[in-house]
Amino acid sequence: MSSKNSKDNNDLQLFKAAMQGVTPIQHDRVIHKNVTKTAAKKPVHSAQRKTDNDSRLLSTLNVPDCDVILGFERPGPQKSLMKKLRQGKMPIEASLDLHGHTAEQARSAMIEFMHYCQLQQLKVVCIVHGKGFGSSEKKAVIKPLINKWLQELNQVLAFCSAQAKDGGTGAVYVLLRKDKSC
Repeated sequence: MSSKNSKDNNDLQLFKAAMQGVTPIQHDRVIHKNVTKTAAKKPVHSAQRKTDNDSRLLSTLNVPDCDVILGFERPGPQKSLMKKLRQGKMPIEASLDLHGHTAEQARSAMIEFMHYCQLQQLKVVCIVHGKGFGSSEKKAVIKPLINKWLQELNQVLAFCSAQAKDGGTGAVYVLLRKDKSC
């Protein structure tokens, strides 16, 4: 039994030696890199001009309340495709996390993100909008905006609330139209 204790002590000493100079993490939230930064550096394509026109619609005014579970579908996507989207069985090619954003910050991030998605010809993305628990009124602020904005953008074929593993009712899967002009 003493050989096990000496081995445990040796492992502990080795671990402590390896951890010298390491700073402990002060929070448990994942910080996502903003993938949209690269989109701003690319030349303007027809897809980007089209999204610029669409983005003028993204207003923060007259935003209706929305249901807990979001869903929208334009005519066209196949039922089997929509079923896979709702079940979270389609690979997510990019995501945008809007936690902590103001309405205007969310609007800017959304415009940049949609530019990026269109330029990269992405098909399925996830937008994390949160549930509103962090707002001063404990009410969703960004979620109703995302619901409105996604319906206004022509490149969006459909969207639905995500599965729990991807954010549940605090996120949406978005099915995008392929732009043939890129």
